[in-house]
Amino acid sequence: MTVDSYLELFTTLFGWTFYGILWDVLLGTGIVFLPFLGILIDNWREPAEGGEFGTVTGLSLRRMELEMFIALLVVVLAGQPAALTPLNAVALNYTPPPTLIDPAPPTATIAAPQSTYGSSGFTGSSATVNIPVWWYAVLSMTSGFNHAVVEGLPSAADMRTYEQQARLATIADPRLRQEVSDFFSQCHIPARSKYQAERPSTAAINALLTTYGPDDPDWMGSHVYRNTPGYYDTLRPTTQIAGWAFNAVRDTEYDAAFPPTWGKPYCKQWWEDSSIGLRENLINEADATSAGFSGLVVAVAPALASEQQNDAVAKTVLTNSPPSWSNNDLVAHNTGSTGVLSTVENVAKGGLASGGVLAASALFSVTMTAVLQALPMVQAVLLLGIYALLPMVVVLSRYSISMMVVGAMAIFTIKFWSVLWYLALWVDQNLILSMYPDVNVFLQIFANPGEHDIKRLLLNMITTSLYLGLPLLWSGMMAWAGMHIGRSLNTVQSEFGRPAQDAGRQGGSIGKAVVSKGAKR
Repeated sequence: MTVDSYLELFTTLFGWTFYGILWDVLLGTGIVFLPFLGILIDNWREPAEGGEFGTVTGLSLRRMELEMFIALLVVVLAGQPAALTPLNAVALNYTPPPTLIDPAPPTATIAAPQSTYGSSGFTGSSATVNIPVWWYAVLSMTSGFNHAVVEGLPSAADMRTYEQQARLATIADPRLRQEVSDFFSQCHIPARSKYQAERPSTAAINALLTTYGPDDPDWMGSHVYRNTPGYYDTLRPTTQIAGWAFNAVRDTEYDAAFPPTWGKPYCKQWWEDSSIGLRENLINEADATSAGFSGLVVAVAPALASEQQNDAVAKTVLTNSPPSWSNNDLVAHNTGSTGVLSTVENVAKGGLASGGVLAASALFSVTMTAVLQALPMVQAVLLLGIYALLPMVVVLSRYSISMMVVGAMAIFTIKFWSVLWYLALWVDQNLILSMYPDVNVFLQIFANPGEHDIKRLLLNMITTSLYLGLPLLWSGMMAWAGMHIGRSLNTVQSEFGRPAQDAGRQGGSIGKAVVSKGAKR
């Protein structure tokens, strides 16, 4: 039997364990027999109130037999835990939906939960729990129905995983952060200044801008600077760079007889080297801070060339950890870090962001991430509560058949939320693909909270409303349907007792007529 979350593996067992405990208490105190006493009293009192004539006694017995039979049937099917339908821990399993990070996730079981549930919390669950036949059938049908629907729906590309992992990709190593700032100050700023001053417009540069975008010169790994003579191929840092060996042919400012500790590579070498280059270090740092992020980029954009994929990883890291100009109070994108400039900038940004789209987009994004993580846990805990409290509902309903149907609909309603969340996921992914049809633009913009905030805000609002609104709409529809079904079943059941009530009324009328005639005589 499949469930819909890691937590539900254990809440299912604990919920039915609590069911058995509560049923035993009701049985031990004799409360489970009170509805039978109520049936006897009602079926004696109501016909007797009508008189002692006609077929009242016979119809009363027939009605009593019918209600007793129905009550006993409900007890057997939906009240007493049955050894015929045990819920075994080994039969429960949960297979998470595939993601870009883990396209083939392992199936979680009680023995191998793939989480801390069962080892640090929710420990001590029973290996086997007997549950009533009716509720076991409801669980089996609901589980099979839900997973059949999900399997029939189109697959959804998990773009939100990229967004979440992109936020984690940063520079944790202070030495690498300093190296990035050095490259920014001693390679990118001089190259960009030269480019802005010369404004070259050759066929080769135009081809590079067409391939890598018009904003390519605005970032450190620009292909224009790397592939155009006179830029990164001739620029070198003014200080030694740790890790780069001295090269007498290149580092001619030093005496080869007394070589320095480290050399000064060309900016093109410094960035592109496949072993100690800055871009390679940034990619490794991205994978260290956001596990497997470079592989995630490949999964999101397999059609892009490896060069563009590597650039996307480096850009994401630099966006989350922007370099600073090591010899000035300015950082990348003309952002202040200290002094009066920083104070003015922070006040301006704070005033704009307090009521601006950027703050709203970030808030929705964080809210949505928390909601998506919490919803399956809420579902699992609600189901635990329903399972645990069902014995009280069964007894207080006086073993009603309508209670069995309404209870089954309640369980089905909550478990069907998983299908609705998958539907919301599918809609969300397709909206992302529609709003960012160019995957290269998606890689550069979607994870960058400073770009295209209106689109991001719109996406997050729609997604959050879907994840919360669809279950609310569905639950309301099922509550309306369950109420009407319960009324219909009660009406059908009352029809069986109507002859006795009619006979009682007729008997009462006859009795009154006889008494009236006797009084007249």
